[in-house]
Amino acid sequence: TEARGSFEYFIREESLMIVRIFDTAIDPQDVEKAKELFRAKVRPAFESFNGCKGIEMLLGIEEHSKDLIDVASISRWDSLEAISDATSSTEYENALEEIRKLFQQSPIVRHFEIVD
Repeated sequence: TEARGSFEYFIREESLMIVRIFDTAIDPQDVEKAKELFRAKVRPAFESFNGCKGIEMLLGIEEHSKDLIDVASISRWDSLEAISDATSSTEYENALEEIRKLFQQSPIVRHFEIVD
């Protein structure tokens, strides 16, 4: 494997896309409200963040053990720095303020590199 400090990796890293997956669950009765909040607040905020190349909301098609619906968002970013800048902003906090109230589980957030 290639060392992260190598020049070749640095050049490759410049063209990598980072995918951020945000995963939680909501009550089935809150699905329509979550969709509304995502469309009205979350998506527009993410589209305005430097380095964000788009965001999608995914809904599980089955209820799981606590009769909750899985919810995930997948966003694509130019860099981890862009994610950090966005998620530490007031705009991010404002965008998620209402939808967070619907979360029935603590979110799990993961970051991945897209393999070309």
